[in-house]
This record gives sequence, C-alpha cells and structure tokens, in this order.
Amino acid sequence: MKNKQVMNRQTSSKELHLISCGWEKCTPEQSYGPGVRRYYTIHFVLSGQGYFYMNNRKYTLKSGQCFFIPPVTSSLYKAEPSDPWTYIWICFNGENAPILCEHCHLTEETPVQQLNSVLPYQETILEMMAHPQLTPSGDAYIQSGLYRIIALLEEEFHASYTTMESNENFYITQAVDYIKKSPLQNITVTDVADYLHISRSHLYGLFKKYLGTTPQAFLTSAKIINARELLTVTDIPVSSVAFSCGYQNPFAFSRAFKKETGMTPREYREKYHHAEDLLDC
Repeated sequence: MKNKQVMNRQTSSKELHLISCGWEKCTPEQSYGPGVRRYYTIHFVLSGQGYFYMNNRKYTLKSGQCFFIPPVTSSLYKAEPSDPWTYIWICFNGENAPILCEHCHLTEETPVQQLNSVLPYQETILEMMAHPQLTPSGDAYIQSGLYRIIALLEEEFHASYTTMESNENFYITQAVDYIKKSPLQNITVTDVADYLHISRSHLYGLFKKYLGTTPQAFLTSAKIINARELLTVTDIPVSSVAFSCGYQNPFAFSRAFKKETGMTPREYREKYHHAEDLLDC
C-alpha cells in the first residue's frame, strides 16, 4: 500500500490557483525541512501526532488540527516517534491568497488551528486528486475544490470568533490585528494596551495565558517577520530595513534579528534573497 500520493497540477487562475495537493502516512520521526517555499501550504492532520517548528516556536499537533506555512518562511515539521501522523496537504498561491488566508485567521502569528472535523477537507482534496485531467472541466473542478477548502476554513474561524467575542480571547485577536495593521516603526506595548482600553499588566497576563509569550516579545517577533520579508523581496539597505521595523540603531536591530532567527540580517539576505523553493510539500 502506498504511503504517499501527490498531484502536481497548477491551475490557471491568477487570483487563486492550486500548485499541488496530496496525502502522506509518515514513518516515525519523518521530517521535512528546515526550508522555505514561495507559496502557501496547509496541512490537515488526519491521525497521529507531530511537531511543527516556525519562527523559533514549537507546536505539538494531533488529529483534528491544521498548520499553515506562508511563503518565504523557514519551517520544519516532524512526525512523532511513537504515533506518527498521517496528513493531507494543499499548496496554492495567487493574488488573493494573502487576504483569503487572513480571513481564515491563518497567519504567521497564528499558524495552527483546531478544526471541528478534518473529514470535509479530506474528502475535498481526495476528490480534487481524482480529477487530474488537463482540461477546462478538470481545471474548473479543482478550482472549485480549492475555494471550498478556503470557505470551510473561513466558516471555522467565524464560528469560533463569534464564541470568543465575550471572553478574553477577543482581546488577543484584537491585539494581534492591531499589531499587524499598524506601522511598526513607532508602535509600543503601551499603544496596544491603550487601543484595547486595558492596562499593560492585563495585556501581559492575556498574552502569557493564551500565546505563551509577552506582548513585547510578540511585537519584536512581528517586527522581525516584517524585516525578513523586506530582506527577502527587496534590495533596500539593512539600515533602512532596521528603520522600517522600528529600530533606530542598526546594531540593536542586528542583535534582535539574530536572536530571533539565528542569523544576522546580512546572512539571512544572502541565504534567502530570491531563493528558489527548497522543499517538496
């Protein structure tokens, strides 16, 4: 019996197009990475357990969860030794992909989601793989499947969002959105607390409870994420990248960047600037 099946089939839509999809039953401690891609990837865990590493964070996943990998982001994932996972995945890109993923609350800061059921995603991806024909009808069928997966994820998020509006998670969602949408040059933890009309100590407690980190560490991570993108897709000087991300002192920026990524800004640019994809799905 096969342990892996892949369909490499790029559809033609500029707005949102499939790159590949598949499923795999992994062996104990089987891993992929570390490496980067130039497209979006979502894995849905059908059974077993595994570990996902991104942005110096480790996530433990099990059946019923999904994990998200955005473009130009180094990641590694690995099957648990005693209960290795089986997952399905989908790789896609397109002009509308960033906003659609954001609507699903799949971001670099929130890459793991608990699902009500993985069955609809499994059924949809397997149906897409059953129509590999290079024909207009096959193309349309695969496109409809891709949009169905996005719609299912969006429904999952909005259902959970409605539930959490009345509790502390609402503050976390608002804080993360505020940080993502604000210019990073000047934003401070006090700005975030003031926006939510809560104290710094209350904000600190919420971040530690729900995200396992401090507001300052999260803000620093957001700045470094932005810096990584600028270093990867632009040619602007490192000093300008530092200023764009809220660092007046390039040396302080370099120290913070190396602490977060393990590399200096120049080393990171040399490794990932215009890099080709390093991994299969």
